[in-house]
Amino acid sequence: MINEYVKYLILAIVITAIPGPAVVLTIRNSIRYGYKVAIVNVIGNFCAMVLLATLCAIGVGAVIVASATLFSLLKLIGSCYLIYLGVRVWRAPAFDAGAAFGKEEKNDRKLLSIFQEGFGVGITNPKAIVFFVALFPQFIDPTRAYVPQFLTLIFTIEGISCIVLSTYAVLASSLSACLAKKRSMAFFNKITALAFAGFGLALLGEG
Repeated sequence: MINEYVKYLILAIVITAIPGPAVVLTIRNSIRYGYKVAIVNVIGNFCAMVLLATLCAIGVGAVIVASATLFSLLKLIGSCYLIYLGVRVWRAPAFDAGAAFGKEEKNDRKLLSIFQEGFGVGITNPKAIVFFVALFPQFIDPTRAYVPQFLTLIFTIEGISCIVLSTYAVLASSLSACLAKKRSMAFFNKITALAFAGFGLALLGEG
């Protein structure tokens, strides 16, 4: 059992370390608002993943994966959401990243919006459902209680994910000084927008 958990731990580290939409969103928010605020979108992503894992545990995920129509619909929703984020970022006004998250923006509504972005990227990720449905059972011992094992697996991968995303947030915030000029921030917005759109189109084009 310990050997299996070590394998799972390594797999979780590799999967969460690979840059994806959640990483791009965290980097973007960290540079724009500061890493402390970016942690809010990390929490949003964490909540989404826990919800998806729970749904998969009770069989909803298996139904979605088994139904080509439902899975394609979820992929379409996820793709559209990523492209929507790309459009929002592309159109976002550039501003001094060094003055990130000024007093006029620091309110519950803004934090809620950032939380919703992180949650949205997580909950519309069909790859997460495939991961939970296909890989989780391989690390579950049928001779032992299911719930403790499930909780261990989900909080292991999501704990690692939070650490990885938080690390990206801290590292990205150090780049804010390099993006202090509006022209630099505008360029960064465009690159980030293209990344979101690229993720969305790639997801839509997957078979």
